[in-house]
Amino acid sequence: MSRGPTLVGWSRRSVLALLVAGAALPLVAAGESPRRVASLNLTADELLVEMLPPGRLVAVPRWADDANMSNVAGRVPATAVRLPRADLERLVSLRPDLVVVSEYTDADFLRLLEKSGLHHHRLSGLETLAGIRAAIVDLGRAVGTPDEAARLTARFDAVLAELTRRLAGEPRPRVLYWADPHTAGAGTAIGSLLEAAGATNIARELALRGIVPLAGEKAFAADPDAFLVTEGSSAVTALRRHPLLSRTRAARGGRVVEMPNHLLVTLSDRAADAAWWLASRLHPARVPEPAPPPSVR
Repeated sequence: MSRGPTLVGWSRRSVLALLVAGAALPLVAAGESPRRVASLNLTADELLVEMLPPGRLVAVPRWADDANMSNVAGRVPATAVRLPRADLERLVSLRPDLVVVSEYTDADFLRLLEKSGLHHHRLSGLETLAGIRAAIVDLGRAVGTPDEAARLTARFDAVLAELTRRLAGEPRPRVLYWADPHTAGAGTAIGSLLEAAGATNIARELALRGIVPLAGEKAFAADPDAFLVTEGSSAVTALRRHPLLSRTRAARGGRVVEMPNHLLVTLSDRAADAAWWLASRLHPARVPEPAPPPSVR
């Protein structure tokens, strides 16, 4: 799922109006931290809620309040405007000093954002846990709260270190992420999540890269020890009804892990918690708690 806005139709008149509005935007003095920050993706929401005082976060996407998608639902300041996709006109009217986008934000939208006169910071490298950590540090620097970013990365590191310690020497089950018919190969956040949780990513074994379709016959032949699916998704039903996949050892043995969507798709510091959650299902004898113990919080 994309975690940024997608550009819809814009008339020439709308674009010109935005450019005129952008020309009058105030600029933050060199070396000064942005006072008004707008988020255009869920990853930024989860980080900025932790990093900024409530009054400095002026806008978030409308999904920020959806507990199925966001790990900070219920914690986003009421004063922050909830933006629909590609509402650049409204964004300009809010006059933020900085707009936080991601590498998944639509390229056309980014070009229009740049022409509007708004400054932006782009989160990148989110396909790996190391990349997520670096993105947290970069965002903290961009919004002027490096100490808060350090606090988040310290806990992130502690959770993953404790998980590594608990899983040392443990056999790795071969797990296939299934989204009927897509899977997650190398170079994906879900693939990195599987590996951090002590699993072998079957899609990577199959030399797949990115989020790509996988034929049911190949998935069946791979004979996974377990499937990973999004909790409550159509993939769960499709897996159980599939003429081949329903006959795999994993499906017949009930080894289908249904992961809450807000954990599966997180690309913030909460990715460490997601890895812990998944490891507790794949390795319950080693990781019995549903969340990291207080000692690593």
